[in-house]
Amino acid sequence: MNRYDFIIEQVRAAGELLMRLREEKFETLTKGNDPRDIVTSVDIAVNNFLVGKIREVFPEDAIYSEENENKVTEAPALWAIDPIDGSSNFSRGIPHFSICIAFLQNGVPETGAVYNPVTNELFSFQKGGGAFLNGKPIRVSQETELKNAFVLLHAGRKQELWDWGGESYRQLLEHAKKTGNLSGSALDTCFVAAGRVEANIYGTLSTLDIAAAIGILLEAGGVIVNQQGESVTLTSTPQRVIATNSMTIANALRTII
Repeated sequence: MNRYDFIIEQVRAAGELLMRLREEKFETLTKGNDPRDIVTSVDIAVNNFLVGKIREVFPEDAIYSEENENKVTEAPALWAIDPIDGSSNFSRGIPHFSICIAFLQNGVPETGAVYNPVTNELFSFQKGGGAFLNGKPIRVSQETELKNAFVLLHAGRKQELWDWGGESYRQLLEHAKKTGNLSGSALDTCFVAAGRVEANIYGTLSTLDIAAAIGILLEAGGVIVNQQGESVTLTSTPQRVIATNSMTIANALRTII
């Protein structure tokens, strides 16, 4: 089985597991000493399911997961998993969360999927082969004017980001058509890929966690850059990034935030 077909099969199976466990009583915990950094027992169950399947079929490949204690972040053949991106939404019954799986070859996303089992929206990509929503091709918006753009802003939880986040939101209220925060990094990036919004801004983002969404965005014609306008690297180290439909919108955002 090729990796793309494997991913589609397993992300749907993981979605069925998630939906079943969601109906049961699950435990919500916090990571470290941050009460706003949420993980649930369902995250752990879905993570263990996916890791087990990958090790069974591709035993030689390395696996990075947000929920693994010993994180492998670099390998020639690397899987990047986030069992529930948007755990806070999930824990509160807000249906905006997803399961993310990507395969990277030498640090480059080759194939992957982002799946919301509540809405049954499955975003996927193959490098050089396009980006898809439930099997149908998707492309980014062609909007080039920030004044007509819908921009999502995720300032981040850290205190050092509060002033920046507040001022950035004020700037977006003045310069963009609409702004908001849906609190699901992978799905929000896929929304850029599908042309539903023009941009996402992240005060801090571990890009490796949502490697699948970034692969989808790039295949759909979008870009993801840092504050200097440079293409971001995929890493577990949090960084500030702008994911957009084009460099035109990215540069317009960089001038005001």
